[in-house]
Parts: sequence; C-alpha cells; structure tokens
Amino acid sequence: MLLAALLLVATSSATAAEDSQRIEGIIVAVHHNDFVLSSDGRQIVVDVSSLGGVTAAISQGHRIAVIGTMAPGGQTIHAIRLESATTKQ
Repeated sequence: MLLAALLLVATSSATAAEDSQRIEGIIVAVHHNDFVLSSDGRQIVVDVSSLGGVTAAISQGHRIAVIGTMAPGGQTIHAIRLESATTKQ
C-alpha cells in the first residue's frame, strides 16, 4: 500500500511538471493573492496564493517570469515558482 501511494505521488508530480509552463512579462497590478502580468499583448492573472506571502517581494512595473499551470480558458496561471525574467523589453 505504501508503494502504491509513493507511485501515485511520483506520477502526479511528473504530470504537474509536464503541464507547467513559463511565462514572462511585466507586472501591471498587484493584489493580495495574485497579480496581473502583461505578456505578449495579453493580461494574465497570476495566482500566487500557494506561494505564501510572495507578493510582498514583487511590485508593479517589474519584469518577471512565472512558472505554473494554466487554468482552463488561459486567463489565469497558478504559480508554482517565480523567477527573474531572461529577456528585456
């Protein structure tokens, strides 16, 4: 039973990693549990609620990269990690 549970966790982690994507953009608005990222002419809501308190380290106008899973509809990404952006604008 323990082996089955470990296999399930490993499989779900691999699936989450496969589904994740990286989006770079400029922060246009910061809220309590999310912020709005302008990327390639569209605005995406970045849900950072699972990161806990990370919004204190970000501010409007900064360029950032978000790694996470996109919600259906493509307007919200659930952040797994934030990184420095690699491109300049």
